[in-house]
Amino acid sequence: MFRLTELLPRRLPLMGAVILLGFGSTFVAVRSTQTPVATNEKSPEVATNVVWLVLDEAPLYPILRTDGTINQLRFPGFAMLASESTFYRDTLTTAQRTTEAVPAILDGKWPSYKKYPYLRDHPDNLFTLTKNKLRLDVFQAVTHLCPKNVCQNGIPPDLRSPIYFADAMEEFAKKASESVEQTLHFAHVLLPHRPWTLTPELRHARELPSDSRSGTLLDRRRDSYQGLLRQYIATDSLLLQFLTRFKASPNWDRTMLIVTADHGITFVPGESVRDQINVKNPQTLEDIFRVPLFVKYPNQQTSSISDCQVSSIDILPTVLSVLKISSTARLDGIDLNNHCPRSRNRRISWPYAHSHLSTDFSAALKRVSYYNEWINANGDAADIYRVGRSGVLIGTAVPVSTQIREGVSWANVDPDAFVNISNERFGYVPARVTGRVTLTTELCGECEGVLVVDGVIVASIPELAGGQPSNTPSLFTTSVDTRTLTSKSGVGELWIADWTTGKPELSRVGPSVGN
Repeated sequence: MFRLTELLPRRLPLMGAVILLGFGSTFVAVRSTQTPVATNEKSPEVATNVVWLVLDEAPLYPILRTDGTINQLRFPGFAMLASESTFYRDTLTTAQRTTEAVPAILDGKWPSYKKYPYLRDHPDNLFTLTKNKLRLDVFQAVTHLCPKNVCQNGIPPDLRSPIYFADAMEEFAKKASESVEQTLHFAHVLLPHRPWTLTPELRHARELPSDSRSGTLLDRRRDSYQGLLRQYIATDSLLLQFLTRFKASPNWDRTMLIVTADHGITFVPGESVRDQINVKNPQTLEDIFRVPLFVKYPNQQTSSISDCQVSSIDILPTVLSVLKISSTARLDGIDLNNHCPRSRNRRISWPYAHSHLSTDFSAALKRVSYYNEWINANGDAADIYRVGRSGVLIGTAVPVSTQIREGVSWANVDPDAFVNISNERFGYVPARVTGRVTLTTELCGECEGVLVVDGVIVASIPELAGGQPSNTPSLFTTSVDTRTLTSKSGVGELWIADWTTGKPELSRVGPSVGN
């Protein structure tokens, strides 16, 4: 149960461990009481650990329901995290690029675009301030803020694949659960960051060529949003595995856990997803700069929700406060362990420019409602595929015998899409199908496309409705519900669902030309 109250500043005992992870959602703040662990000469004080996970390109709005709560059906990992921690649901990051956002998280200072993500430009950071207090277990995907010979700095770009980071996240969970020394475990993983090739059941798709359709098309942006959701759900599965394992370990109570993200992404048609910032379109700022933040304090026994107006630069001062590490370093962030920033005009920045946002959590709810018009925000994982009128047909069987649809043909951009499908974890499966449709007759305005595999509808293609005859094929992309696809699956077939009478009449176009 959660009760919607405001979280007040609080002091927490040093006993316990610290874990840092980054995500977001909506919950109620129930103030948790903390009881110091009794110590004496025969029972030494329990050392505090820190576990900090930073996700990448992980906005807040996809994991929320329209009522502001975390969608437990779609994101059980985040829901479990929220049930064990404090959810700072009004958190903004400082920058739209990783090279500025992550250093700002790690050094607690407003980012400067005259600085680079290297130690020489950020000498006072999480690693340098804690290296003499805790053992460091660090995984940095992009930044190089750790002193040489102390911990890992960056990884080669050719290793940056979703599978690589999934493996890194699992290794991170193992180390955090099995650690017997006082340790800072930090990991920045490029998940659910593009390319979106992971599926909810943790299989892996090939990366297809960039979508050549205009960025002003709603269909294109909705298709991209589905890609993010697929990989976000996969990331949540890894998070759930991590939390289940970690909570069963002796390190859980004595750890401070933080989960957050460096920045988000927007899918508003006509706008840059993240590279270019348009201050004249505030909704895109909310998508890009509003991120999740969960903190499980040491020995925290009840969950809570905070409406403090947090910036990502506040995390480091909070960690140092809990660890009781004093420093002369100048920090721009606020210690959330003892303070609750209110009516705060928070700075957001991008290359050589900046602005400020003073909005509260209600702005996040508006973004959830916006994207709910595209994909049901309250549904389960399967509902991310249910777009258009024909989305309700996904998972249902088509007639054994039916008429052939004349005047329509199609070609799969990846003709080998349904070859060598694997049932194994991280094995290949076609998560996205892109095709070119050629029409010699007009499709009715109530006629949508559906993709069928082995007699079962696995995807809907609403953008085919109202298609006109043309010598130039039209391009479509659709996300495939991969749950029913196995190593024995056949090729995909295009069918047409005609809703003119209010009840779908299905006709078969057939497999891709060339299959």
